[in-house]
Amino acid sequence: MLVIGVGNDLRGDDGAGLELVRRLVLPPSAVVAVAHRGEAVSMIELWRDAPAVIIVDAMRSGALPGTIARLDASSAPIAWPRHASSSHAIGPAETIELSRALGTLPARVIVYGIEGAEFDPGAALSAPVAGSLGRLCDAVAAEALQLAFGMQAPGLWSERPAR
Repeated sequence: MLVIGVGNDLRGDDGAGLELVRRLVLPPSAVVAVAHRGEAVSMIELWRDAPAVIIVDAMRSGALPGTIARLDASSAPIAWPRHASSSHAIGPAETIELSRALGTLPARVIVYGIEGAEFDPGAALSAPVAGSLGRLCDAVAAEALQLAFGMQAPGLWSERPAR
């Protein structure tokens, strides 16, 4: 079981996936958590032998900052919001589909996105994202343990940030 936190911690909320990996506490024998700062396509090599992977990344979809979305890409392309954008030339969604076409996609692929507000160079995590990271850590940890021990996870999960 592999958890990949994607992002750039020098660009504000784009570092949310990396911060999640720093905070995540899981048994190392069951789950490996990796911070990924490179191009998304290089994740294919990371998950090559993993039976399941959870990818965590910041997103810009127009939702309220701090909103958490969960998508299951295991058997079909993820329905990422049409107006969503990424700071990556090729993002996780495209990488997943490339891996699927190459026959290297793990059996289970879950993507968690957290809606960012601040992506400027040198910015810190915004208050809404920082405030939602605890809930995101809890959700990712619970699902990682479910996947590591063969339990079923729900199909789609989404949460609005606390007001």
